[in-house]
Order: sequence, then C-alpha cells, then structure tokens
Amino acid sequence: MNAELVSSEQGSGTSWSRPSLAEAPRVPGGRWTDPLGGVPIGRTERASDTVTRSFGSVPDSVSEARRFADRVLAEWGVTEVGDDVRLIVSELVGNACRHALSPGRGPEATPVVVRLGRTDDPREVACLVADSSDRLPRKVDAHHFAESGRGLSLVAAFSREWGWNALSGGGKIVWAVCGGRD
Repeated sequence: MNAELVSSEQGSGTSWSRPSLAEAPRVPGGRWTDPLGGVPIGRTERASDTVTRSFGSVPDSVSEARRFADRVLAEWGVTEVGDDVRLIVSELVGNACRHALSPGRGPEATPVVVRLGRTDDPREVACLVADSSDRLPRKVDAHHFAESGRGLSLVAAFSREWGWNALSGGGKIVWAVCGGRD
C-alpha cells in the first residue's frame, strides 16, 4: 500500500497538522541518533525500552518486520495491540521498501530500520520506521475505488497519533503510537 494520507471523502479538505517527535516526547526514540547507520541490516539491538531491527529494502522485509513486531510484543506482554502494530509496520515498511533506495546501493544494502518502543503507559507501544528516502509522506485525494493511496489513512485510523520527521543527513522517520489511553 502507499503511505500517503488519503481522504476518501470528496471535498473533505486536506488540512492536517503533523505532530513531530519533539511534540510527542513520550515516544521512545524521539532522540534517535543515526537510525540508518546504527544497526547493520539483519541485526537487532535492544535497550531498556526499545528494540530496533534493520531490514534490507526488499519485499520480504515486510513480513519479516511483522514477525519481528509479534515477537517483541509477546516479550513485552502487550499482544492486545498486535493487530494495529502489525498493520502499521506493514504499511510503513512496505512504503520504505518501495521508495527508499540509496543511489549506488542495491535494495539488499539499503536499510529500513524498525524501532518498537515502550512508553510510560505499559499498554502503549510506539512504532518508528526510518528510511533513506527524502520523499516525505504527503496527502493525496484518492477516489473510493483507487488501488493505492490509503496507507497513511490506515496508519492514522489504527494509531492514537502519528507523524514524521526528516533526518538531518537525509531520510526520514515515520512514527505511530498504538494502544494506551482508553
């Protein structure tokens, strides 16, 4: 699916105020240094409140990232947000694999980095996906029968909040927070 925020209603407007990681300080990884170079492809790093894994920019990475998310959520005992996190990981990793190819590097050598983080609410999980593309998520108007263009509308529907940040060295992080407050 395409990671573009889509309005499925004719004439619904396109206003959207994008929060940044700085405006959501409880999101682990808000101060994520070197997300694209810190974890080699195929490796996992763990910290007290985050687990990070780097994938190649290939189609199989989408299902691998879903399995990664399932394992981490099971370890943390927050499987109730599993469906939402899997959907969000699928959308964001799929988009990154489609759009984030580094010049001079093949897809297997272009990282897509997924970080799952625990917040101060034990029922809440933050999902962050970093890629090397400078193409930022953007709104488009898609017709009800369009075959693509609804990725970020799904992310918005299945998360409490989401946003993105450009990286200073190129690339971006797209993040979403699932679960938590009832």
